[in-house]
Amino acid sequence: MVLALGEGVPGAWALLLPRGFYAAFPLPGHPWVALFPPYNEHLLRDFGAAVLGLGVVLGWAACVPRPWLVRAAAAGLLAFSAPHLLFHSAHFGRSSGAEVFAQAVSLVLPCVLAGIALAATVTRGGRTPPPADGRTTALRTGLHTVIHTPRQRQDSRPETPRTPRTPEIRQNPTEREFTMSPTVQEERLQRRFELWDRDGDGRIDRGDWEHEARRILASFDESPTSDKGQALLEAYLGMWNYLAGQAQLGPNGSLDRQKFQDLADRQILARGRTGFDEVVRPTIASILDLCDKDGDGQVSPKEFKLWIKSTGADESTADTAFRAIDADNDGQLSVEELVQAVHKYHTGELDVALL
Repeated sequence: MVLALGEGVPGAWALLLPRGFYAAFPLPGHPWVALFPPYNEHLLRDFGAAVLGLGVVLGWAACVPRPWLVRAAAAGLLAFSAPHLLFHSAHFGRSSGAEVFAQAVSLVLPCVLAGIALAATVTRGGRTPPPADGRTTALRTGLHTVIHTPRQRQDSRPETPRTPRTPEIRQNPTEREFTMSPTVQEERLQRRFELWDRDGDGRIDRGDWEHEARRILASFDESPTSDKGQALLEAYLGMWNYLAGQAQLGPNGSLDRQKFQDLADRQILARGRTGFDEVVRPTIASILDLCDKDGDGQVSPKEFKLWIKSTGADESTADTAFRAIDADNDGQLSVEELVQAVHKYHTGELDVALL
């Protein structure tokens, strides 16, 4: 937001009061623009409009920090600031030493901040590796919920078939432990795999994920080229790119069912809410935007039916599912509640398939 104001305020000044901007920017008695005469009203108004527009985009990115929007805003700022810096590094007019320093700071700072913003949204770094024993601990409302996933067997001996276990819940006043049968997790990952495997060949690739994202957009009558459409495609393919990167797949690589389940278990489920927040949340937020017809940033019961419809589920189950997900009972679903619901579905605590 500082960058937005830093560009937007001077831009508005130059657009609305070009003569005053020329004579008094940045401070009365310390004009920087007037050091480069002559005054040109047309040029200053055009400059002001362009810089004001850049400030609006920066402000938008600050308020709605989607990675693609932040990248676009930062790239635009860098495209403006870098040539500006290069020119003034050799042309400071008749400025004093203190003013030269102030100008240098004002020119370098936007370039540095734009570069940081670009790097932060383009690169993926600092991922926390999953715990070695596949155990995830989440703290929620004073209760510790521990989800235990048994170690994978290291030998190749066939296991004796076992009757699927039901979840075992042990609870005391301060701690609640939930031990989940691995068959629930595997079965739900298998459903997800089958949904994405549109040609039924037992493998999924980037095209399958893109097809599913476009199917969701079609269910909302949303164009893939709209802002919301682009956001969903980017988020959905971001999940694929993450898993493909972990599997070290090439551009045309694909995953079979077992590899997909292993990756999803290790890189998302075993990391608990951290994994879901990092990998799945952007997609959930994008689908929420599609549902959010009134623009309040939340999903109402009526809007939630659109989500249920997009999954192909029975719309008559929407009200029951909504109540199960609405943790604070405020009649609205937030991104946080929806991420929690998807997490609970895949750990067997909730039977509402949203994603």
